[in-house]
Amino acid sequence: MNIFPPPQQKLDPFKFYAKMRTSNPVAYDEKNNVWGVFRYYDVQSILGDYTHFSSEPVFPQQAKQSNKPSRPMAFSRPSLLKSDPPYHRVLRGVIASGFTPMAIAQLEPRVEDVANYLVDRVIKNGQMDLIRDMAYPLPVTVIAELLGVPVEDRNIFQVWADKLVSSAGGDLNEQPESTKSLVTIQSEMDEYFGPIIDKRSKDPQNDLISNLIKAEADGTHLTKEEILAFCTLLLLAGHVTTVNLIGNAVLSLLQYQEQFKILKADSSYSLIPYVVEETLRFRSPVQAVFRITKNGAKVADQPIEPGQGVIIWLGSANHDEKVFPNPDKFDVTRSPHGHSHVGFGHGIHFCLGAPLARLEGKIALQVILKRLSDLRFDYEEGSGLIEGLPQNIKPLHSIFFHGVSSLPLKFG
Repeated sequence: MNIFPPPQQKLDPFKFYAKMRTSNPVAYDEKNNVWGVFRYYDVQSILGDYTHFSSEPVFPQQAKQSNKPSRPMAFSRPSLLKSDPPYHRVLRGVIASGFTPMAIAQLEPRVEDVANYLVDRVIKNGQMDLIRDMAYPLPVTVIAELLGVPVEDRNIFQVWADKLVSSAGGDLNEQPESTKSLVTIQSEMDEYFGPIIDKRSKDPQNDLISNLIKAEADGTHLTKEEILAFCTLLLLAGHVTTVNLIGNAVLSLLQYQEQFKILKADSSYSLIPYVVEETLRFRSPVQAVFRITKNGAKVADQPIEPGQGVIIWLGSANHDEKVFPNPDKFDVTRSPHGHSHVGFGHGIHFCLGAPLARLEGKIALQVILKRLSDLRFDYEEGSGLIEGLPQNIKPLHSIFFHGVSSLPLKFG
């Protein structure tokens, strides 16, 4: 059984998810030897159960336990995403020192300056590509400054980020070729960040890399390999997901004009945090995450063999009608309280950078609302809209990420 949304439904996989939740909530994909899990409480349960569902890379001995071979995963060095306790607990303890609420709050003026600067560059033109002109450069500029690397190198980061997204393509059978690409990216990133880490070890600066070098938890310091892994993770989780958060928020607002009108009528901007949370639920930037069963497990009474992969569909869980009323409606007034979405994950792997992503999303929307009037899609005359979206909008070619590669806009 196919557990992946059809390619033509990349921007609207919600009907596919609903069908799977009803008829095949725990489904086996024989072609790829993976299980798909679609219901909210099953997803939440797996994310909270690291004893049965491991985040660590597939090793040969694990593959042998399964009836079918599992492929080794690229980017397999230990990291926050690819580790289990007790190692994960120590690693997160060290890295969390750089992401305290106070540290994130101090970034707000700088994030706002960057967002306004990006609008300054396009406002006289009356048009922009939201992804190219704001959603991409805003988080990558913040990350570059956090790490203490030259902001002018952000174009290199963008190339890496694009390759990382495209390598998580639409078919797991493409992975051997994708793995080669990922190995190349990893090598390039190591060559870039390695000398910077060496330099900061001898001459610390006021930046995140220097802080990670000197930080410790339970008497443990990070190794160079672990810091390199974090730099990669920050680019992927801290950049790509925020790009999609900003892009998906504006895409959804323009698609559902009645909701956009409600937001524009809120002169206090108090609804913007609601929009951020609703975007994380409705168009989750990360649609799925991957786990490996350790010793065999059950999901909704369905046995899963040791060593088999499980794709956990966050995007489907966030549209579960048993949890979220009217889940396929984008609602800017929906209370983010009560049942929490799993857009940032759940359990020990809940996104460490969530406060930063929320901050960047909030400020980007606020600057756009303040400074760009009559915001609308920019599309060719006669091409029209299909379900509120221009025909020329192209979704990302990715299993795990949800967003668009380009979003042309016009404004007053």
